[in-house]
Formats: sequence, C-alpha cells, structure tokens
Amino acid sequence: MTDKTSRRGLAPLATALSLAACYGTLAAVALLGALGVGIALNEAVWAGAIVLFAALAVAALALRWRRHGRVLPVVLAFAGLALIAFAMYVSYSLPTELGGFALLCLGTWADWRGGRA
Repeated sequence: MTDKTSRRGLAPLATALSLAACYGTLAAVALLGALGVGIALNEAVWAGAIVLFAALAVAALALRWRRHGRVLPVVLAFAGLALIAFAMYVSYSLPTELGGFALLCLGTWADWRGGRA
C-alpha cells in the first residue's frame, strides 16, 4: 500500500470508527439489555471516543487538503466535528448529533469524490 493510498483511507476509517463508537455501542448496549444483561458505560469516555475519532477524521482530511488544495471537505468535516462535540459536551440533541455526523460523512465523501477526479 502506497503512502498516498493509505492517507486516502484514513478519513473514511476514522469517520466509520466515530459512527461505530456512537451507534455501534448504543446498539450493543440495547442488544445486551434485551438479552437481560446490564452494562454500565462511562458516558464521558464514550463521548470522548466519539469526538476523538471525529477529530482524527478532520485531521486526516486536513492532511489531504495540504496535498490537493480542496478546502470544502475540511470545512464540512470541521463543522460536523463542532456539532458532534457540542452535542456530546454542551447540550445533547439528536438532530444536532445527526447533523454533525451527516456533515462529517459529507466532508469525507467530498474528499473521496474529489480525489477520484
């Protein structure tokens, strides 16, 4: 795998990890609860993992921005990160969280799509 190829996959990977940390954990806890198994999560650590992976996605997009000069993916992803962090640490709102993930995914997609052209 070349350096260019590995850098291209970092943002989608970090975005997927952020989504999995959020909704995958939620699904696992719900499934375990349905099976009668209770689990206690440290919500600060959970929120920290979600925001960390989203920040890694933005950082990966910023590294690619330096290479190709397209700023829109970074701006979209950074706005998504800001919304996610706001939802996790300031005032939780599902629409805010979903909007943040939508912008993060849109920024990652715009970078991937622009990199193909």
